[in-house]
Amino acid sequence: MNIHAFFRKLVLRFRCRKYGLSFPLYCKAHGVKTPDRQGALAQSRAGDELQLVHVPADGYPFNIYVYSIGLNRILGYLDARLAEKLVRAFGAGLCLDGEIAGVTGGPPEYKYFGCNLRIFDTKTMMLPYLDG
Repeated sequence: MNIHAFFRKLVLRFRCRKYGLSFPLYCKAHGVKTPDRQGALAQSRAGDELQLVHVPADGYPFNIYVYSIGLNRILGYLDARLAEKLVRAFGAGLCLDGEIAGVTGGPPEYKYFGCNLRIFDTKTMMLPYLDG
């Protein structure tokens, strides 16, 4: 490991501690009630690989989407406070690994599906799908 990588990891560890982030993080996806996201959640299972990607939106500079690698679909987004902490710790444009911890609800008992997440401080799950 070179000296720059060592210091990068040290700074990241300090930032995570500063914002109270301890990995793996457990949370739930928000914004899952749209029909397309409900359809994607109906096809999802615990353990499915995810990417958490920072994509600023109008009025939401810390917006982080929850993206299903296997389905190639957005499942929702993270809570605004958690998203802000992650962006401040990892920087703009972050892309972190995650997985579905569990799919909740769903018909007929409940009106909507929900999604519990497990977020890691890595960014390697997507590498096999990228060119080159």
